[in-house]
Amino acid sequence: MEYVDADYDTHWDARTDKTKGYFYVRGKSYASLASKRSRSTVTLTSSTKVYNPEKYGKVSYNSKVKFQVKSGSKWKTLKTVTAKKGKATYKVKSKSKKTYRVTFDQVSWATGATSKSVKR
Repeated sequence: MEYVDADYDTHWDARTDKTKGYFYVRGKSYASLASKRSRSTVTLTSSTKVYNPEKYGKVSYNSKVKFQVKSGSKWKTLKTVTAKKGKATYKVKSKSKKTYRVTFDQVSWATGATSKSVKR
């Protein structure tokens, strides 16, 4: 820090902030959803990834994925599945077209994410 005294002399003073604080740096997460229909069964397959700076890219992320369906203006969770090798699958019976998405919550080291919705 630079300051000027009463005699107009310039002085430099280095100070160290000794306060203690903590923070997390979270990796950016990504969620995607693929779907296919076979008669009245809709198969939903999610893919989850998180950015890993040590690998210089995205890696598979085994999160707890919520498969959701749109009900009116709200999203209803159908099932929560733990992804394995970044993939999770859920089959749902539905005769009519509905809109689906997947989402997962943030944790201390990774952000949460929500996929784009699919209509199937």
